[in-house]
Amino acid sequence: MVRLTEAFHWMFEDERWRYRILFQGLILLVPVAGVVALLGWTMITCDNLLAGRQDLAPAGFHLRRGVRPFAVGLVYWIVLGLPYTLLRYVDGILGGVGPLGIAAQVYDDLALLLYAMLVVPVLVATDLGGFRGGFGIARIARTAASRPARTLVAGLLVVVAAAIGVLGFAVIVAAPFTITYASAVVAGVAAWWTRPASSPEPADAEGEPPPPPFRPPELEPTTGGWSPTVRP
Repeated sequence: MVRLTEAFHWMFEDERWRYRILFQGLILLVPVAGVVALLGWTMITCDNLLAGRQDLAPAGFHLRRGVRPFAVGLVYWIVLGLPYTLLRYVDGILGGVGPLGIAAQVYDDLALLLYAMLVVPVLVATDLGGFRGGFGIARIARTAASRPARTLVAGLLVVVAAAIGVLGFAVIVAAPFTITYASAVVAGVAAWWTRPASSPEPADAEGEPPPPPFRPPELEPTTGGWSPTVRP
């Protein structure tokens, strides 16, 4: 399980992280399907973390896993954006006279913050319960309210991850890979948020030796030390 303090670097323990982020980033360049595949990749990575495997999901077109989070997220984006569009439309009709322009901008900022706070709870609810779970607003709100501090921290980390992803556009060719890295961060945050609120942060027991370094699944220990062995 990923500790909160490891949210931005846990993926580097996977010796294949360069290749998996590289190829998933290249897949992201495919219109629409790339985004769906990235969401599926994010949820599979979250599964790995919840299962105690600190490794990224294999790169690929994980469309079946990503289509529901994509559709649900798109609906939330459109619904939250409708009041902003309406305020801007009315403000344009009135010629920019009055406070509607300012109100639209304030609403836009608050809606973006709310969307960031909802990303993790909605992703988890959709992955577990499908469309019904993703649109179960009352249940999502209750779950988030039952762990307010954790939900707030998760939302703030999503904002930071999004900022890192956007920074890639400063060097255009880097954007797909910074966005993929940001998705790995979100997967770690989702796994941390999913853990029961009463569960303590994982920590090494005092006096015990540190855990062995991460090894890819295809490497198995032998009597003489670590040697590559292909699994059957």
